[in-house]
Amino acid sequence: MKTFKRKMKTFKIFSIAFLCFVILFSGIVWSFNRFMKDNHSGTEVAKAVEWEEEEKEELDPLEKDLLKRLVRSSPRINMVLLGLDETRSDTMMFVSFNPENKRLDVISIPRDTYYHREGYNRLDKRKINSVYGDHGAKGVKTVVSDLLLDVPVDHYITVTYSGVASIIDSLGGVPVHIPRLMKYEDYADDPPLIIRFEPGNHVLNGEDGVKFLRYRKGTNGSGAMSYVDGDLGRIKAQQNFMKAAINKALSFRLPTVATTAFRHVRTDMELQEVVRYATAAVGLKLEEVDMNMLPGEDKYRNGVSYYIHDIQVTRDLLIKIYSEGEEVEEVERFDDEVKEINN
Repeated sequence: MKTFKRKMKTFKIFSIAFLCFVILFSGIVWSFNRFMKDNHSGTEVAKAVEWEEEEKEELDPLEKDLLKRLVRSSPRINMVLLGLDETRSDTMMFVSFNPENKRLDVISIPRDTYYHREGYNRLDKRKINSVYGDHGAKGVKTVVSDLLLDVPVDHYITVTYSGVASIIDSLGGVPVHIPRLMKYEDYADDPPLIIRFEPGNHVLNGEDGVKFLRYRKGTNGSGAMSYVDGDLGRIKAQQNFMKAAINKALSFRLPTVATTAFRHVRTDMELQEVVRYATAAVGLKLEEVDMNMLPGEDKYRNGVSYYIHDIQVTRDLLIKIYSEGEEVEEVERFDDEVKEINN
């Protein structure tokens, strides 16, 4: 009888402890899933306005079909990463991760990319960096998917400048090589933005890392470096910086970086998904990370410079990503068949 009572007491203690654990864990999951969401919702995305006739470009339905088939059969998880400057996205990246072969592909989307929404006719509203302010991160997911030929965007991740600085600091800084003097001063900014980096190798802390990522051109008359291709040059520098950061994060600092990132990012991923993706990313190697630019070119329209993406080359890039290097022959054969049909 005493043995039975002891067993019942032990079972009772275990049950209470287990119940407390379930309640605590459920609270953590609920808090994460609620408070990690981006709190800037905005309105629903308006329908995209068709291109003017002289710039209208469409893909053959057969060409779209191949990409759709590759997407349907792929295990890839797609996200849009947004670096926010108040209500505008200063940095936008489409990030695609294959958890099976641990391959990560990134497509940087220039902030001046042309995307005309119905009812948003102001010239500055036709740039993709204005979408977040009007429609929030969910709206950006919709627009990026439309821009990338209906390839799905599963999640968003947003981070502010201060968040980026904290993440860089958690890495112990990020190494970069600066070929020429970088000097820029903007006293109208609040607080004033003062950037100065001498040529050479640097390990940038959080504050300086953000300055490096924001840099586009030198102050007039200073003789400082300006990127020849403007924002596109800045994007290339950002990609190199990101690869260096990833390389460092994959070292022993990964747990620290993850803990810091959770405090500063907002995402629509559930906690269970974050754990699953993080587990799948274990073993990711830098050589399996491929950085790309959204294909296109700068063009002036109504006196404003926009980045006009090339639909055909964008399709080719997405097929390259989704073919995983295993279906190249099928892709080439299908393209030949399409050309024969069209001829």
